[in-house]
Amino acid sequence: MRVHPIFFVAIVIFTATGCRQRAEPAADHGSAHAVPGSHADWCGEHQVAESLCTRCNPSLTAAFKATGDWCKEHGLPESQCLLCNPNLKLERPPRAGGN
Repeated sequence: MRVHPIFFVAIVIFTATGCRQRAEPAADHGSAHAVPGSHADWCGEHQVAESLCTRCNPSLTAAFKATGDWCKEHGLPESQCLLCNPNLKLERPPRAGGN
C-alpha cells in the first residue's frame, strides 16, 4: 500500500508543531494551542496556516521537500508560492461558529 505524500506531510507537521507549541510562548506567533486548520492557526505575517509556515518554523521544510512540495527558487513550499502560482488562493479559515 502506498501512502499519499500529503499524509506524510500532515503527520510531520502535526508532530513538529506540537513540539514547538509546548516549547514557545503564545506571544510569538498566533496561538500556541491552535488546532491545525482552524481560524487561530494562521500566520498573519506570511498569510499561511501557522502549522504549515516554513518561514516561522524552518523545521517543517524537510517534510515539504521530502514530498516534492518545494519551490527552490523562492525557498518555500510550492503549495504556498504565490510567485509561481499567482492563482493560488490561501485563505484563513473562518472563526468557529461563523463569527
